[in-house]
Amino acid sequence: MVLRTVIAIVLAGAAGTLANAAAAGLFVNAGLWKLAAVPNRYAVGIALVLAVPALYRLLPGAWGAALALLLLTLAPSLLAKLVLGAVVAWPVVLALNFVYALTALVVYRLVLGNRPA
Repeated sequence: MVLRTVIAIVLAGAAGTLANAAAAGLFVNAGLWKLAAVPNRYAVGIALVLAVPALYRLLPGAWGAALALLLLTLAPSLLAKLVLGAVVAWPVVLALNFVYALTALVVYRLVLGNRPA
């Protein structure tokens, strides 16, 4: 069960990061596709998903999913704007990180199925 959770976290973080880079390349600037090849982005994406099992234990069901979606959208957005100095507008950063969050949560739940986090 722990191994399956670890696999879900890694796959979710990687899939969300890849989806974020694809959305940035598709909707913002085609040159941003290169973000998919930056290993540090995957490490941050996986690290952020580490909080999801705890959130699902804290608030099971839809409330846990909503809180996880909120955290996985806001945390990387704040990191991008305040720490990394992203130059795009806040709505763009939030939208791109929402793509990351939604993809990560869908992959996480697909890997775990109906099992508890």
